[in-house]
Amino acid sequence: MTAPVDVPPLRPTRTRTRLTRLFGLLLATTLVMLAVSLWVVLRVLHAAQTVHDHTTTAVLEVAAARAALSEADRSASEAFRTGAAKLAGPGQDYANSLARASQSLAKVAEANQAGDSGAGILQVVEGLVAAYSGAVGQADAHFRQPGTEVLGVTDLWYSSRLLHGPDGVLAQLTTLQGLQRTALDQQLDDGMSTGLLPVWLLAPAAAAVVLVTTQWHLWRRFRRRFNLPLLGATALTVGVGAIVVVALGLQLRLDDVRAGTDEVLAHRQIGIVATDTAGRTELATLLTRHCDPVTGCGSTVADFLAQPRFAGAAVAASTVDEGIEGVTAGARDAAESDGIEYLVPAFSIAALGLIAWGMSRRVDEYRYRA
Repeated sequence: MTAPVDVPPLRPTRTRTRLTRLFGLLLATTLVMLAVSLWVVLRVLHAAQTVHDHTTTAVLEVAAARAALSEADRSASEAFRTGAAKLAGPGQDYANSLARASQSLAKVAEANQAGDSGAGILQVVEGLVAAYSGAVGQADAHFRQPGTEVLGVTDLWYSSRLLHGPDGVLAQLTTLQGLQRTALDQQLDDGMSTGLLPVWLLAPAAAAVVLVTTQWHLWRRFRRRFNLPLLGATALTVGVGAIVVVALGLQLRLDDVRAGTDEVLAHRQIGIVATDTAGRTELATLLTRHCDPVTGCGSTVADFLAQPRFAGAAVAASTVDEGIEGVTAGARDAAESDGIEYLVPAFSIAALGLIAWGMSRRVDEYRYRA
């Protein structure tokens, strides 16, 4: 009885091994492309959405609240200085400005991006604004009664200190505006830096190079010029790279939003300085009229009266409004993704399918050898 003959195990051919390695490399580079490109696109879109929905509103409305409170204070001082307060109190302009400031502060509270620090400042500001409004109301009551005008002026002086003091409303809002503006910078920096575009494009570029190299190898080995599934996968890979470039365009729009926001803030600041100067000049005139000609009103008021007051012309309101509209439109355009966050996984998954289709046929042509 003859002994059984040992059959050597089947081993894959060298060509099959090479093709299998290329297959694995194609799948790996495509998966890396999917992960990196989707991460980049989602990062930019998240930053754009946050800037559009919250941050620009928070920054611009803080500045609007500062401007409105300065206008309210100027209107009140003018009403008391001209004597109109005896008939109509601080006036309708004062009430309207105070209402606008309250509306802006409410919007800031909803859109706050400065965390607990911003929320704490808003609470302090709300209390100070209430105290300021109460002081102006007391000044109005005293100013209407004969013989108590000096008390009314004293109350008005106190209200102005609540607004303009070192820790007053305007100083607190300036700090809050800086915090919101810093949050805007952080969010934009968390997006895709334009200088890093070559890094973000490296993954789709590497996948495309491997695809082209594989097709060249197949042409050399099988004498077939085109592998249509791999050509389709290459086109989809190029499409993923194009989507990353589109995300760069959204990032550039966000950079324009940042520049536009700074321009609006600069125009607001010019207007606030001009309004503050006019209002404090009105208050200084009123104080001078009611201070004792011999003893004066004390050193604090004397220092206030001695301060020089210079202000340039305020920027037209239409210019500020146009700037705000430009910032809002730019943020809205940057947040409109047109579905590119879905195209990256769709293109990548389709490329994986085409790679599997195109390579499996070639791999199957080379089985095993003894």
